Parts: sequence; structure tokens; C-alpha cells
Amino acid sequence: MEKQRKDGEVEAVPVVIGGMVLDIQATSSIPPHLRTTSLNRVHYVQGGVARNIAERVTKLGAQPFRISALGFDMPCHFL
Repeated sequence: MEKQRKDGEVEAVPVVIGGMVLDIQATSSIPPHLRTTSLNRVHYVQGGVARNIAERVTKLGAQPFRISALGFDMPCHFL
């Protein structure tokens, strides 16, 4: 993909195609016991191969264009 710069030059833009997902990491605050409940901590972390690659490309100074399929739910709004 190409992008027109202000000085008239054409600049190549990296395109990343693939999955973006929401990883759910849950940890228990106490050791588990059979047939009981325990307090937990739940963390949502952005993941997926395409999202991770796009993040690394951004850290190199580029502005990647991402293409991925998403639904209309909470993970979609978070990503």
C-alpha cells in the first residue's frame, strides 16, 4: 500500500493481515479446592499474531495498516 506524503513523495505502508484476539488471563488468589469458589483476578490482554506484528512494526517507526475480522462484541471494542 502507498501513502502520499506532504512533500509529494510516495511512501510504502506495511499491511498486516491476520488475527487479532483478546486473551483472557485469570489467576486464583488462593489454592483451588474441589467444589468451592475462590477470588480471582482477570486480565484482558490484546493478542493475536497480526496485532503483535503490527505493534512491533510500529515500534520500528512505521504506521502499519491492519486488516482483520472482528465481531460486534466486547473484545472488538477493546481491540
